[in-house]
Amino acid sequence: MRTLVCFVALLFSCGKTTKQEPHADPTPAAAATTDARPPTHEDRNDPVASAPVLTLEVTIAGTKTTWQHDVFDKTPKLPGKNRSGEGRDVWSLRALVDQMVGPGARVVTVTGDGATNTIAPEAWGDPTRTPILHTTRRGTLKFRWASKDGEWEETTVRDVTKLEIVR
Repeated sequence: MRTLVCFVALLFSCGKTTKQEPHADPTPAAAATTDARPPTHEDRNDPVASAPVLTLEVTIAGTKTTWQHDVFDKTPKLPGKNRSGEGRDVWSLRALVDQMVGPGARVVTVTGDGATNTIAPEAWGDPTRTPILHTTRRGTLKFRWASKDGEWEETTVRDVTKLEIVR
């Protein structure tokens, strides 16, 4: 019995220990920075930036142009809030394209943050979903889809910088 007690005590004393580097900072903040996985960035937690300077590089039927803030000012905004309930400036991408290019034009690619999303003609014309651009706390634009009742789907492209449009 005594051997069993000694074994259990030894087992608990030899349990999982943290190995510290000789000169490592033992504070929890320092330990968090040494995690092997990079933390997931949630921009909804970033401090609010000053008013965004909206600009997009747009290619329309092969011709490059830049849309500035005035283009967004000319297009009616949609109601929209992020998941934390904070209001966002939201535009229907269809309305932006109709306003600036004309009826029948459609976005074929949305590019930003190292990603390019291709939009099929069927998706662009789907009346049950709306392609939207909205501002972030950092003053950038995100592209995602919204359902017919206004619910936002997951972000498709962050930090949108380019659109390609066909007529």
